Amino acid sequence: MNFRGGGASKNKLLRGFTLAEVLITLGVIGIVASLTIPQLIKNYQAKVLETAFKKSYSNLSKAYLMTLQELGVTNLRKAFATYDEEAKAYPLAKEFTRVFYKQLGASQEAEPYVIKNYNNTNSFTTIKFLPHAGWQHIAPLKMLPDGSSIGTRVGGAKIVFYVDTNGPYGKPNRLGFDVFSFGVIDNQDIVKPFKQEKLLTDEELEEQEYPEIAGVPCSIKSTQKYNGYGCSYYAMNDINPDDNKSSYWKNLPK
Repeated sequence: MNFRGGGASKNKLLRGFTLAEVLITLGVIGIVASLTIPQLIKNYQAKVLETAFKKSYSNLSKAYLMTLQELGVTNLRKAFATYDEEAKAYPLAKEFTRVFYKQLGASQEAEPYVIKNYNNTNSFTTIKFLPHAGWQHIAPLKMLPDGSSIGTRVGGAKIVFYVDTNGPYGKPNRLGFDVFSFGVIDNQDIVKPFKQEKLLTDEELEEQEYPEIAGVPCSIKSTQKYNGYGCSYYAMNDINPDDNKSSYWKNLPK
């Protein structure tokens, strides 16, 4: 006796897709991939930069505390960033830098290299240390064991650090991406990230003594040479400087 069900025939269930159906499916997959893969790559690259940033800040803060202990003072900024009017210098700056670099395991100094600003509208070349180079000495040239690099400046009653989280030989060498500034700027005597004070207009910049860095810029709208100098605060707190409701790391400029 032969019993047959009422479902679809076996041949119909096993029938393959037509060539047109296959091509349409592949086309849809290709479109989806073209939209998602670049974003996935961008998110991964941003995460790598964020992880390196946090590691560098942690190492910097620890080395500062260890320097404080070794030098045996209660406040490093007061002891080593105090200007001597008679000598017209910061006589203890070299001692601080020597001990600080020792704590970090700093070794040789890299050659000067080009750093781009935050939104890639300008760039500058780092310089080796020059006495009284002022804020223009953005030069993270001292190599560290993990491949990152750092520069230190004592002046203006401040201790300022410039960090390249993956070193001169790692890309993108760009302010706000892998190059950041931190400072010890008050009596709290702790390393703090720099934050944009004000986004200045072109008219306001014309009135500034140092227009390239005035306002401590960090904005997609700024074309200042050192735009990105004030980005470390936003990077640390993952806040977009141009939209405080969105992520810093997920919205890095192109």
